[in-house]
Amino acid sequence: MIYYEVIEKKIIDNVYEIKIANFNVKPKAGQYVSLILPSKAEIPLGVGDYDEGNNKLKLYVESEKLANEIGKRVIIKGPLGKPLDFTNVRTIVGIAYGKLYHDLLYPLKIAYQNKIETFAKCIDCKLNYDEPRSIEDADLILVSAPLQLLYGLKVPRKKTLVFNRWVKMNCNLGVCGVCEVKGKLTCIDGPFMRLDDLVD
Repeated sequence: MIYYEVIEKKIIDNVYEIKIANFNVKPKAGQYVSLILPSKAEIPLGVGDYDEGNNKLKLYVESEKLANEIGKRVIIKGPLGKPLDFTNVRTIVGIAYGKLYHDLLYPLKIAYQNKIETFAKCIDCKLNYDEPRSIEDADLILVSAPLQLLYGLKVPRKKTLVFNRWVKMNCNLGVCGVCEVKGKLTCIDGPFMRLDDLVD
């Protein structure tokens, strides 16, 4: 774990954008980091963006209280979690709700850079991709939405991965078992997990 400098903190659409300098390990699409506030908390956050040329990491925080706790330096553990597998993916659709759109920013960017046809459906938010003609025809569907909305989603469960943000993650290393869902550990098998591994 290393201290990193916070070079910018600003609010965009009621979400706090935090920019971190000199983060030298490029995250893979779908990974997350753990933001550590010594003697206070350890918070898992999805990667919002990464600028490889300048080694800048971008994170998004919804809580004003948490954003105010973040000072000029932070400890970050990661990248963590299971990267997304884009093998044989020709078309990808992101589905996001409200402030949770930021969970999809980096994975969709990487997909687009890999010449994957990229679409997005954003409910009460905006992602800079065209809306899909047909969600069911996509090879991979990424979702970030409140748990209660997942039950109403009419998407193919086997090719839908959901950013699992409802479990408590403690060690982020697969040791404590606190983040276990239906036999899988979110910190190791996630944070993007198959829809049918999350809901019945």
